[in-house]
Amino acid sequence: MLSPHRLWSGSDESGVPVKPAGGHPEDRERGQVGVLIIGYAVLTLLTVTVVMAASSVYLGQKKLLSAADGAAVAAADTFLLGEAAAGDGPSAVLGADAVRSAAHGYLAETGAEGRFADLAVAAETGTADGRTARVVLTARVHPPIVNFLVPDGIPITAVSEARARLLQ
Repeated sequence: MLSPHRLWSGSDESGVPVKPAGGHPEDRERGQVGVLIIGYAVLTLLTVTVVMAASSVYLGQKKLLSAADGAAVAAADTFLLGEAAAGDGPSAVLGADAVRSAAHGYLAETGAEGRFADLAVAAETGTADGRTARVVLTARVHPPIVNFLVPDGIPITAVSEARARLLQ
C-alpha cells in the first residue's frame, strides 16, 4: 500500500503532506478539450461560410456570362448587308445601336432582369469593327450569410462577343 506522503509532492515543517500549488496535472487540463472543440467548430463554420460566399459569386458570374453569350449571339443576328472593305461583295455589318437594342431585347425576352440584382447593359456594349457584337453586362450578387458584411452586394461583370459572318 502506498503511503499518503508519496501521493503528495511535498510536506510542511511538521511532516503533513501538502498539495502542490497547481494541483494534479489532470486538474489543470480539465476543460481544455471543450475549448478546443469550440475553436474548431467556429473555424469550420467560418470556412463553410467563406466557401458558400465564394461559390455564390462564382455561380452568379457564370449565369451572367451565359446571359451575355445569348445576348451577343442575338445581337450578331441583327446584321445588315453591306459592302466589304476590300470590295469582295456583300458582308455582314453591325450597328452599335442595333447591338445594344438587341441585347436589351434578349434580356427582356428571357426574363434575365428577374434572375439578377441590378442587371444593366454597360455602355461598352456595341461593335468596334462593324462585324463583332460585344455585349457587356453588369449585375450584383448577394452571397448568403455574409450579406451584413456586403449589404450592397458584390458587383460582377460579364463580357461576350459574337461575330456575324456571311459564307458563300
